[in-house]
This record gives sequence, C-alpha cells and structure tokens, in this order.
Amino acid sequence: MTSHSAPVDARPAQETSSTPAPAVLRWGPLVAFVLLLLALARHAGSGISDPDTLWHVLAGEHLWRTHDFAGPDPYSTFTTQPWVLNQWLPELAMAWAHHLGGLPAVAWLASAGQLAVCASLLALCRGVAGPLAAALVAGAAVLGTADSLSPRPQLVGFVLLAVVIGAWLRTARDLRPRWWLVAVTWLWACCHGTWVVGVTVGAAVVLGVALDGRSPRPARDDGRRQEPSRGPRATRGDVVRLAGVVVASAAATALTPLGLRLYESFATVRAVSPYILEWRRPTLDSPSVLVTLALVLLVPLLWAARRTLPRWSEGLLWLVAVAWGVSSMRTVGLCAVIVAPLAARALDRALGRARVQGTAAERVLVGAGLVLALGLAGLLASTGPEQPQGVPSRLDASLSALAPGTVVWNTDLLGGWLMYAHPELRHTADTRAEIYGPARARAYLRVLSTEPGWEQDFDQYGARAALVERDAPLVAALEARGWGTRGTDAGYVLLEPATGR
Repeated sequence: MTSHSAPVDARPAQETSSTPAPAVLRWGPLVAFVLLLLALARHAGSGISDPDTLWHVLAGEHLWRTHDFAGPDPYSTFTTQPWVLNQWLPELAMAWAHHLGGLPAVAWLASAGQLAVCASLLALCRGVAGPLAAALVAGAAVLGTADSLSPRPQLVGFVLLAVVIGAWLRTARDLRPRWWLVAVTWLWACCHGTWVVGVTVGAAVVLGVALDGRSPRPARDDGRRQEPSRGPRATRGDVVRLAGVVVASAAATALTPLGLRLYESFATVRAVSPYILEWRRPTLDSPSVLVTLALVLLVPLLWAARRTLPRWSEGLLWLVAVAWGVSSMRTVGLCAVIVAPLAARALDRALGRARVQGTAAERVLVGAGLVLALGLAGLLASTGPEQPQGVPSRLDASLSALAPGTVVWNTDLLGGWLMYAHPELRHTADTRAEIYGPARARAYLRVLSTEPGWEQDFDQYGARAALVERDAPLVAALEARGWGTRGTDAGYVLLEPATGR
C-alpha cells in the first residue's frame, strides 16, 4: 500500500504535458460561457410568472412576522397537513427582497440565483477539466437544469450541490476529511430538501474510496486499463473518518430550527407525488431530459473509447446521478449537476490536451462577466413588470367585487397569485400540494376533469366562484349547471353561479 507521505503521481500523460493549448481553445469557451450568463440575465426583465414564487415570498413574510417554522397553514382553510417551512432561509431572502423593491427585486434575486448555478457548474467542471471541456459540459449542464431554474429556493440547492460534489471529488483524490461539509449540509437543510442528494453523493464517494483502497488495479487481460490512482490508497482509518463526515452531515440536519419536523415533508410530498406533474417519470419530450441523457451516456462511452475503467468513486457517483435522473422530472436537473464533472473529466481526457490549471486571469474574466450579468439583470428587472405575469390580472376588479371570505374554486396554478393579490378570498388549491393531502389532490383532479363523482367533490367546498383554465372540462360542466362567465384573461375564465343559485 502506498504511504501518504510518498504518493505515486501516475497521472495520464495529457494531464502532465507542458504543451499549451491554443489561445482560442483556452479563452474562447470561457468567453462563450460569459455570453451565456448575459443571455440568461436577460430573463430578469420578464418579471415573475412562476406559480410558486409568490407563496414563497408570503412564506418568508409569515415567518418574519410570527417566527413560526411549522404549524397550521395561515393562507388556506382547505389544507389538511401542517405547513412545515423547510425552505425558510431563501424564503426570508425573497421576502426581504420583496420588502425592499417589490417583485422586480425578487426577479433580480432569482436571476442572481440562476447565474450562481451557472457559475458553480463552470467552477465544478473547471476543477477537473481544461477550459474547453469544462465550458462545453457546464453549458450543457445548464441546459439540463433549465426546467428547474425557476425563481424558487431550489436554486440554492443546485449551487450547494455543485460545491459538495467538488469537495467530495477532491476528497477522493487526497483523502482529507472536509469537516466543513457538515456546516454546508446544515445550511442546505435550511434552504431546500435536496440536501439529501448531497448525502448520497458523499456516501457514494466514501464507498468508492473504500473499494479503490481494497482493489489492486493491474492491467486487465481484456486489454482495458484501469484509471491510474491520483494519490494514496485509503486505509481503514481514512474510510472511517470520511464516513464520519457523511454521518455527521446527515445528523446535522436535525439541528436546524425545524428539528425533527424537517423530515415530515418527505412523507407528505411522497404521498401526493403521483398527482404532481413535476414528480412524474422523465420523458424524452423535454430538451432538458435529452441534454442530461446525452451527458449521462457520454461518460461511459468515453470511458469505453479510451479502453479504461473508472475508479470506483467515479463509477458509483455516475450511478447516483443515474438514480436521481430516472427518479422524476424534478430531479433531472440534479442528475445533470452530478454527472457534469464526470463528463467534463472524461471529455478532457479524450481530447488529449494539457489541462492547464485555472489562473487569476480566468477568474477575472468569468468574475467580470458574472458581475456584468448581475448588473444587466438588475437594470432589466428594475424596468420590468411590477405585477405577476401570466395571471388573469384583468379579472382583479371582478374578484375584488366578491364578498370577503368567498370560496373560489381555482386551478392550483393560480393559488399563489390569489394568496398574494386577493388574500380576502378563500382559494381551494395551490402548488403546495403536500399540505392538501392525497385525498384532496385526487378530488381536485376529478373536479377539474369532471370525472365521475366530481359534483360531490365540488359542492363540498361551497364555492361561489370558479377560476380555471378556459379549456378545462369543468367550464362546460359548470355552464351546464347554470353558471355564467364573468370574465376571461390570460387563458383563464372566471365563472359564478346565476343569481339566486
């Protein structure tokens, strides 16, 4: 076994070569990535249209006022489960931004989060590959996360996932336990439930390090060669210490202000996941799925092309990426982040060029581009719309004319907007499906599509208005019951029962 004091440097020739890459291949990809940042920043001027953003803002304001991290839902009388604010830290930030500058400030904050995801992906890939491979793969990974780059706390989860993956990949090389990952996981648990993904990444790398340390790596009889070690093999003590980081990271999540209630949301989300589109199995009609699938397949193809076998830590990390990728549409972006450094490293080795270490000039270029993109996003957000977009705002007057406390049976996509713009009304659904419970989720879908039994489900709410998509089957069914249209806007229709009903 190689001792820690005298590690063997058996890196591939192309990684120790002193032949510099042409300037265009070193700087061109980074300039292109900066242009991608600027292009992404342009969306800040489009305002807020995501159905979740508004209730996240309200969640932060509620916590700000009451300091209640969990308890009965203050915004709907039809929820059945406690509302556990397991994303409270970014929600406070969103509420603070809204307090300072309204929705334009929230739009800028969301753009800053999206840019941070892009920058963290580039840094993750650049840590294991040269500029060309890093920029190409990071750009593809950004596309792989595109379906999830919405103005929600999950943006923080993507950034922290990139940080954690980079740290564990360095740990796989030098075997140093990075105990600061415990603090990062605690912070992550205050921001989003994807902290679980970081724990699985750490567990996979530690298991891989243990297997790498136990398995000799001679040349194989079939002609394929093993990837050479980049450092000392792990001793049993090394594995125990690294496993301790994983265990301590997972345990630290119980020490957030939510305590053990943090874990309640996993069960409630799982109960309603069959009824939520974001939790359906990935389908190939999504560009993000196609790009992520290409990255996933690229890795073993390049391993095979070079006739090498990966280290256990890399192979297990690839399997973790695949497992999260096939889990649901919502976790495809997580797969893209996990597989990105593996794809960048494999592509870099396939290109056979010297991997020049990152320089201060590179950091200045990308940093300046990031600052410029943030400034552009701020300018566009400040001149952009001050009201929510994609909602039937022309129906505001009709909704305001309803008596306070009126029950409005609504599509869940407008629940956050009704909470935000018409808190005096009682909405029946929003995208916090987990706190409505599976029974109400099933009833909601029955009513919206007018499946058998929908009348009983609808009548139990005592609704005196309905606000749904114009092409929903419910519209014709209510009209058949004597309801009339009071207005339409943005693809939605407001219906009320005829006078006297």
